[in-house]
Amino acid sequence: MKKQLIYITLFCIGVLSCQDLNLEPKGILGEPELFGNEYGVKKYFAAIYNSLPIEDFLYYGTDSDHAYRPDNYWEQGKKSLGNMSGEFFNTWVLVDNDGFAYWPYDRIRDVNTFIENFPNYRDNYTEDVYNKLLGEAHFLRAFYYFGLAKRYGGVPLVKDVQDPLAPKETLEVPRNTEYDTWKLIYEDLTFAIENMSANTDETGRANKYVAAALLSRTMLYAGSIAKYSQYLGFQGEAATSAGMAGMDPSKADEFFQYCVDAGKVVEAGPFSLYNKDADKAKNFADLFLDPGSPESIFIKDYNITTPGNTRLRHSYDALMSPQPDMSSFVGAESYPPLDFMELYEMPAIVNPDGTPVRFDNRGDIKNDMEPRMRGTMFFDGDELRGKTFSIQRGIYKNFDGLASDADQGSSAAPINNADNRILGGRGWTTNINGVTYNITGAHGHFEDQGGENNCWGSAFIRKYVDPSRPTSDVREYRSDQHWVVFRLGEIYLNTAEALYELGHREEAFNYIEMIRTRAGSKVPRPVIDMSSTNIGTINKANYPYSIEKSLQFIRDERERELYGENHWWWDLRRWRTADQVLNQFRHRVLSCYYVADEGKYIYLDEINRWNRSWTASKQCYYEPIPWGEIGKNNNLLPQNPLY
Repeated sequence: MKKQLIYITLFCIGVLSCQDLNLEPKGILGEPELFGNEYGVKKYFAAIYNSLPIEDFLYYGTDSDHAYRPDNYWEQGKKSLGNMSGEFFNTWVLVDNDGFAYWPYDRIRDVNTFIENFPNYRDNYTEDVYNKLLGEAHFLRAFYYFGLAKRYGGVPLVKDVQDPLAPKETLEVPRNTEYDTWKLIYEDLTFAIENMSANTDETGRANKYVAAALLSRTMLYAGSIAKYSQYLGFQGEAATSAGMAGMDPSKADEFFQYCVDAGKVVEAGPFSLYNKDADKAKNFADLFLDPGSPESIFIKDYNITTPGNTRLRHSYDALMSPQPDMSSFVGAESYPPLDFMELYEMPAIVNPDGTPVRFDNRGDIKNDMEPRMRGTMFFDGDELRGKTFSIQRGIYKNFDGLASDADQGSSAAPINNADNRILGGRGWTTNINGVTYNITGAHGHFEDQGGENNCWGSAFIRKYVDPSRPTSDVREYRSDQHWVVFRLGEIYLNTAEALYELGHREEAFNYIEMIRTRAGSKVPRPVIDMSSTNIGTINKANYPYSIEKSLQFIRDERERELYGENHWWWDLRRWRTADQVLNQFRHRVLSCYYVADEGKYIYLDEINRWNRSWTASKQCYYEPIPWGEIGKNNNLLPQNPLY
């Protein structure tokens, strides 16, 4: 039976602990009490785990103090990575690519203190337990350096406990190169894999497979950054010339191979793709809610039963479910754009002659749709908490033209004149030839309401939404489903991408085939296409380099599989395509209309009604070293490019 680690609060020698490890608090604990026995070490590590840079329900990327545990439920939806990167759509979030001064050297010092002093207690442990705990410390340090490296490139590599009374020049540690930073992460995680236990019975704690999963992810990042940073045009920047922002492209294959090797370690573990339900859509949705999923390698637990502590719970259900019948709070805040829907296999909405496809029912849009897509998003006719989704934007009295005649929803298009296209608010009706019709669905789109509780498209987010939570309990800080930090599906995708970059195309697509088979794809193994392209799928972005079309397919497969899991923003950054993909990126939405004179439904491709755009500049690839830290340590210069 797996032992759950539950987050609580305990103060000990100035360190905030956050996990109940079956020990009663015994007042102030000193180093011998903490480092001298295994349970004390677990207590010490608990605070370090609590602050790991895990982008989960509570992460948002524009505030240094609360980036990984915001105290305001509003920020959880408002500034999530999905909203920051354009992966979700709502009406009022602004993209902030300037960073938030993430600088976790206090936690790195905690880890270094353990690594330096733990050998003093070696006689208290068996060799296996001693090695396991030391390996865990290296895993934790690597995780923090990963949070730094993916933001800043090269950073100071502090591996010893600094004496605050030492001479100033000793304390002012200079930045290392970006290559050296990623190599330290590799070395720490390799040490962790070699020394940690393979025991997977304790969730929320790392083991050798968790370390290998982190190594898989980090080395894929490093390989991409090494290969594609040459196209940023930063060669004249001082930080780039010093090797602190960018790496020699010849180093890319080294990191890609590390990624592949790490994936093989994970594959040797007791994990498998989640396949518990014959209904592949439900199976995919359940993957993220089942605490016993054989696909989960590492999860972050929450617990709503802990009184008075909102940090142990989140508000995801309240921020993703529409009010009043599926939520008791403000209602849904984020929605999947058509740009991302189109990545999946879905029915055509336009006939070959350019006219909109007619559907007998709104829910027929789900017919022939990829099951993974239905497991990721809710559509009209789906049920949640005993209620049925009803999603429609408006009514056309008639629609005799081409889909393009609607001009992506523009009110200036003749076919969209107010006498023919009827829009309305919640509960509004209209009378056409003596027949009364509801203008909209019960869950939107509503013309008289902003982003909250209003479907700005034709779907709501399903991934991670808990259908078993009573509607009365769908409120702020009332959700506690776990976050899957690492899962086998991601590791397969990491391995596939790294293998393809190394030229092992057929082997790469073996992993893609496993992912797509579980997804219910009609084409589990596409034919490998080695012709080149420099056009991305989302926003038809012009890349600064060319890649093989099958590599682009693998990149798109990541977004299909990992949509809503806070990967896409970092993927765009490591591929060095963010400034092109998010170049005046205006979401398109899928809008459903009833055609009154036909008694049929059509779906139209429309621009989001607020004409909202997402833009990222080249500054996004490297965040600025915090100026406050530079004020304390001039050796952190040169500053990163473009700042």
